[in-house]
Formats: sequence, C-alpha cells, structure tokens
Amino acid sequence: MSELAENATPVCILGGGLGTRLGAITEALPKPMVRVGSKPFLQLILDHLVGLGFRRFILAVHYRWEAMREYFGDGSALNCRIEYSVEPEPLGTGGAVLWAQPLWGSRVLVLNGDTYLPVDWRDMLAEHADGSRPVTMALVRSEQCDRFGQVCVQEGRVIEFLEKHSGGGAGWINGGVYALDAAAMVGRRRGEAFSLERDVFPPLAGSINAYLCPDVPFADIGTPESLERFRQEAESRTGTGV
Repeated sequence: MSELAENATPVCILGGGLGTRLGAITEALPKPMVRVGSKPFLQLILDHLVGLGFRRFILAVHYRWEAMREYFGDGSALNCRIEYSVEPEPLGTGGAVLWAQPLWGSRVLVLNGDTYLPVDWRDMLAEHADGSRPVTMALVRSEQCDRFGQVCVQEGRVIEFLEKHSGGGAGWINGGVYALDAAAMVGRRRGEAFSLERDVFPPLAGSINAYLCPDVPFADIGTPESLERFRQEAESRTGTGV
C-alpha cells in the first residue's frame, strides 16, 4: 500500500496508566506526555500515524489527562481530529478500549501510548480486512522472551501465549498494536476493568492473526532506563532528539 490516502479507521491510543515505574518523571505528567527532545512522546506517535493518512484519533485517558487536551486540543494543529475517552477510574487496557467504543464503533486500530513502532499500519489493517478473525496482533522479534513473554505463531495465527517466566531466548513478543473488531469484546461489560493481554487475547488463541514485524526497532518508555535509551537513540538519528 504505497499510495498515501486518508484512512477512515479510527485509532485508539492507550494513555491512561499511572506511569509509576517512571517515578518522579510522571508525578506531574501522564506518561505519553514525557518529552523526547522538543516533543512529547505521544506526538511522535501521532506524527507517524498522520503521515500514513490516519486522521481520527481517540485518546483513552485517565491520569492527568488534561495535560494532553491542553497540548493537543482537537488535533487541528496536527491535521487530524482528536477525541478524548476519559475513564472514570483506571480500567486496564481492555476496559479502556471498551469504554471508548462509542467513539470507534465496530473496528479500531489500538496502540499503546508508551511504545513506538515505525511500521506502516495500513498494511496490517489491509490484512485484517477480510474479517475472518476478530484480532490482528503486531509481533516483534526479541532476544529476551523471558522478560516480555513469548507469543507462539503457526501458519499466520497466534496459537499460544507463554508467560514471562515460561519462555527464554529469542522469539516473537507482543508489539502492543492491534487491529481489533468489536466481536473480540463480546461478553465484556463497559465500565469493568480488564486487560487485553491477560483476559481477552489468551482465550482467542488460534483466532488471532499474526502480523510479523521482524526487522523493526521496538521502543518503549515504561522505565527510566528505556526512556533514556530511546531519547539517546532519537538524538543520534536526528542530532536534535526529535
């Protein structure tokens, strides 16, 4: 899909977590607003997606979410539309997506607000479009499956999830990006707290498309060490840190 065109699929970015592992860094800011050079981390994600033609974004937020609204507003400055789905309390990744469903309807592209993968997500959505399975999951290679938990793949499908302590060595891990149909949430109640990774995906093993990203750098800012590493990598690429 090399031709750039506006993509009608809404994008839900998860940004409601407390960011406690970052300590003092997130005492006054939500994690997606942590600076990388001159921009908030979230803007790097939005810039990439807008560049791919995505125009409609839903920020699933809770902790200090007003900082995001104050900075991004309705998204017009970035040539997109931003809406805010404010959780009444932390609902987990699954609960946050379901809470936002009135804004996205039947299909959504879900991303974590603290990870970055420079991938053309239009291609993943195209693979998902046949509708045969309710979830397509982006997978990246890792040499530390014992740290992240391993995802087992067979014939283009996710067939098993191994816990962090169960796996070891190199393999596929969850990249934190999903094409998700509302059918994946059947049986869940809006307003309940639950996790996509622990509660929704394991029972769907065998019915999840695997979208492999073998040579893509996977970056997260969930810990002070990983945040500093990403900042240094960004600065080395651009000379400015953006």
